[in-house]
Amino acid sequence: MCFTALVSEIRVHLANRDDAFIVAALVLQMDRAAGEPARAGFLREYADAWLADFDHRPTWLASLPDNTAIGLVQAGLIHKMPSLRRSTTSWIHVSLVYVRETERGQGVAERMLHRMIAWGSSNGVERYQLNAVPEARTLYERLGFSAPTDRMMELLTPSDPAIRPFGR
Repeated sequence: MCFTALVSEIRVHLANRDDAFIVAALVLQMDRAAGEPARAGFLREYADAWLADFDHRPTWLASLPDNTAIGLVQAGLIHKMPSLRRSTTSWIHVSLVYVRETERGQGVAERMLHRMIAWGSSNGVERYQLNAVPEARTLYERLGFSAPTDRMMELLTPSDPAIRPFGR
């Protein structure tokens, strides 16, 4: 399908449980576009995993007027535990931003991210984070994202269980 809808005609909504296979199909499209081979049963596997984590995995879908799904923003919602030292807050880690190639460059991702931020603001979210690929940095900067402080660190553990971190 060619991009014929105006951006204003594209519908963006917070996905619900009935959208599990639509979410899975878009992730499959994204992975296939990146050159990954298909795997039997992937749609059900992804849909089941997404549903199992539904309350902590808000996802926004973009659709054309004919209801064809063209993009998604998927996030992890994290709630801090209560503390006497600081207020209890929530934050969102944006894990996926995908728009079909034929609709890219038309503002679809920006609309989905705006919707995510509006939802977060009304649900007590105070911080949004993501890992930006160089091609998308200007999009995120337009929305107000900036580089984090030097305090952000990560630990990647080996997938081989025979390799134990810290000599354990």
